[in-house]
Amino acid sequence: MLKSVGFIIFNTVLVLSLNLSPLSADEKAAGVKRVRFYAAPTEGGQAQLFLVPGEYYTAGSPTLSSLSQKLAFDGRKSQDGEKFADGKIMVVNADGTNLEAVGSGVMPSWSPQGNRIAFSHLSPSGVAIMHADGTHLEMIEEGGWGAQWSPDGKKIAYTVRSGNRANIRVYDLVEGTKTNLLSEGESPYSTIYWNMAWSPDSNWVCFKGRNVDQGTYEIATLNVAGKQQGYKVHYSNKTAPYADIAWHPSGEKIVFAAGSQPRQLMQFNPAEDKPPAPIDIKVNGTIIGDVCFTPDGQSLLFNVSGTEE
Repeated sequence: MLKSVGFIIFNTVLVLSLNLSPLSADEKAAGVKRVRFYAAPTEGGQAQLFLVPGEYYTAGSPTLSSLSQKLAFDGRKSQDGEKFADGKIMVVNADGTNLEAVGSGVMPSWSPQGNRIAFSHLSPSGVAIMHADGTHLEMIEEGGWGAQWSPDGKKIAYTVRSGNRANIRVYDLVEGTKTNLLSEGESPYSTIYWNMAWSPDSNWVCFKGRNVDQGTYEIATLNVAGKQQGYKVHYSNKTAPYADIAWHPSGEKIVFAAGSQPRQLMQFNPAEDKPPAPIDIKVNGTIIGDVCFTPDGQSLLFNVSGTEE
């Protein structure tokens, strides 16, 4: 299903030019709502088709590596009955070649060097790392979830549970230590979700949490030195936002998707007290909510479902 796809590389900027055929007659007849990746300017505007992920009709958690010039995401052949437990880590070259499943798992996160991937392992459930070709798999912790590699390459953050509360745990790859960011009794969250985001300086994480005390869902930032060093709730609502967050390379913008479908991409500056504002994006389909920035920060990459393209 992956047709002629070509990336044009300007320094670390990834711009996709493509010639993709429309839906086949079989897809239209079946009413298949397969997922495609689209790109749009960070300030909003018309979205352009970025990638059709081969035979993997369900796809999410996109992440781009500027050094290896590869895109990773998770996918499954939902049209063939595959479920979440059948998820695969997918990698495709910058020129559109070698779209392949490198291993079982979901929610990939590139190392800064682009040679390794952190991800959520499915069986047993936990967080793990592996080489970009799927070899040298190493479990970090069973029971953890949503591994995200820090931009400085030294740490991996993921969510864990302790009793009826959730926490963020940071694995230090240099020291081999694991540290909870919230001290005992500090966490108001029954759940902290996957696909959190690191700040570009690797000093903060932004995450979605379910505040059990308030009965709300929150988007918050937390300093990796602990809550006393910095913690701020930027968004709170009884309707859950989507659990995927992108932090701009400049550090001045965070993007997430709010509301029920069709979801709206929102943005805010973590240094300001202004509420998140909608990003006006025109796209042919329904925004799902998985989102990342291109390495140069000029574009947003996100997944869309629909049958019209």
